[in-house]
Amino acid sequence: MGKAKVRGTLFFGKQGRAKVIVEDRDEPISLAKGASSTALHGDFVELQVLPPKKKKSDRRRHRGKPTKLRYEVRKIIKRETVNFLGHLWKDLGRSLIRAENSRLFVPFKILGDTRMAQEDDKVVAQFVRWDPPARMPMCKILRVLGPGDDPLTDHKGILAKFGLSGNFPDKVVEESKLCPDKVSAKDREGRDDLRDIFTLTIDPLDARDFDDALSIRELKEGEWEIGVHIADVSHYVRAGTQLDREAKKRGNSTYLVGEVVPMLPHRLSSGICSLVEAEERLVKSVLFRFSGEGKLLGSKLAESVIKSNKRLTYEQAILFLQEESLDTIKSAKPPPSRYSGNPGKALNELSEELLCDLRDGIRRLWRIASKIRQSRMQSGSLDFASSEVKILVDEKGLPEKITQSESDESHQLIEEFMLLANETVAQELRKKKLPGVFRVHPDPEPDNLEELRSFLSFFGVSCGELTSRKEVNKMLTQINKHPLAQVLRIKFLRSMKQACYRNTPDGHYGLAKRDYLHFTSPIRRYADLVVHRIIEQIVRRQKPKKSDNERLESLAKHLSTTERNSVDAERESVKDKLLLYYKKDLEKRPPVKHKAIITEIGRRGFFIELSDTLARGFVPIRTLPRELGFRITANGTALVGRNPKNKLKLGQQIDVAIHKVFVSDKQLDFKLA
Repeated sequence: MGKAKVRGTLFFGKQGRAKVIVEDRDEPISLAKGASSTALHGDFVELQVLPPKKKKSDRRRHRGKPTKLRYEVRKIIKRETVNFLGHLWKDLGRSLIRAENSRLFVPFKILGDTRMAQEDDKVVAQFVRWDPPARMPMCKILRVLGPGDDPLTDHKGILAKFGLSGNFPDKVVEESKLCPDKVSAKDREGRDDLRDIFTLTIDPLDARDFDDALSIRELKEGEWEIGVHIADVSHYVRAGTQLDREAKKRGNSTYLVGEVVPMLPHRLSSGICSLVEAEERLVKSVLFRFSGEGKLLGSKLAESVIKSNKRLTYEQAILFLQEESLDTIKSAKPPPSRYSGNPGKALNELSEELLCDLRDGIRRLWRIASKIRQSRMQSGSLDFASSEVKILVDEKGLPEKITQSESDESHQLIEEFMLLANETVAQELRKKKLPGVFRVHPDPEPDNLEELRSFLSFFGVSCGELTSRKEVNKMLTQINKHPLAQVLRIKFLRSMKQACYRNTPDGHYGLAKRDYLHFTSPIRRYADLVVHRIIEQIVRRQKPKKSDNERLESLAKHLSTTERNSVDAERESVKDKLLLYYKKDLEKRPPVKHKAIITEIGRRGFFIELSDTLARGFVPIRTLPRELGFRITANGTALVGRNPKNKLKLGQQIDVAIHKVFVSDKQLDFKLA
């Protein structure tokens, strides 16, 4: 290396060992204990070489081998930690802050007052400094969030950590009050009046706002018109207004467990923009014309006004597809109203005529959607048949129920028409050479696909060259039937590149589409709102505004960043609720048993996935009976006891019970039940 400077990012493992990731190096540099100086996790540091150890035994052992260089941190170039979450604790009478992130493993001294924080309170702290020879870094408390064991405190912590806020600036709130509550006759002028066309919405049980609706009507000669209607947010949120600036800054809504952090104030997102049951609403529409056999014959973009006949949940929609008896459908238990913003009329309050219209309409929609889906799959679109877990909480934010839903026909029905609308609008922009914000999913790296192929063969999933889309779909079919389906799907997704926003239509690998963008959710995504404004120009035959590619490129990058931030916040929210859910089991006797599948095996234990909630946990090897003497096999696929009959292998289903809950690491430890 000579005197070349070695610089990289410092990472601490959970055991406190430090490594430095250096660009253009395959392997990270491991630092000896105490060689990290005052650097913290994530800091960008400069290293210097330590003199070699002088031990005779070392010289004999490594005779003829090049001496491995040892490094220590010489200088901290850039600090990563600014604000962080932590808990106040007392040590010999003095107050310290222990960071929630266990990789910031040193306690922090408090500069200034504690802001009335009590022991175990969660706080937002700001890193101040850590200079040698000080043994501890210093921080100051910015805000006390509340008791560490309160679900509301966890929620506030997520908002603080990810820079989210449920409140809007006063100027934005004042501007939102100028938006009307109802659609006026003036609003309807120049629009297609589709209020008398049969229209419905199908959304999750806990949906608060309704972006999209479907209408259906029979045309001449057995043809059908299917309308995809999307809330006309651009009518109320004009470019350059306070509402627009705040929506752009947020980029998208964030769906935490039990609460939405909206992109738009509730007056719009749950009010005039939401396509609620029995209310007139303004929409941007894509009106599709299909033959009786489900062949797409044409489409047109329009600005319309609709009135939804019924708001359905996915659970209700599937009943109309599967049940023949209207009495059975009517007697289905209605969704609890506290989970839903606008449940609409209960099914048992509807007339026979409306119930028949719903059943016939949904079945016709599915007949056409299934044809679209079949065609999409034949074109090479990837089939991610994954389960979704929904955590329902009580008024205090405590999890009371966890449900798991498959992507059934009711979900696929909506998905197909939304995908088709998104693609149709993207094609229209390309045809008219208009600028836009496009949804792009880049092709995966061939090396990643090859690594995936060899990994899957380990689990009995055989496939050919994965650069062939046909082979990828064959592989996904095998994965979806595999007992470790969820785990293998995650591995597959990790070998893909992340979808993002760009100002150029660069194609979507997962959907096998050349043209694709987001149009169907302008209440919760700013990218869709931008697209709606472009559609306005098309429908109204206005001269397109001059495109500013640099501005759109910058906007696309910003929206990709806000989306990533929201995804991370949503995942953390789910982890927090799962910790609370399983923490309740710690005191129960006898211990509560859970079915689980072994997903990964290491020297310290093995990872599992619970079958009912898809929660991931760890079973430390120290919790296994010592007398059985479990050891990991050479190929890392099993733990085997002294008696070979005692075996724990990948993919094996086992019974487990909760052992420990680590709040700071967001980790659940289990033991065999």
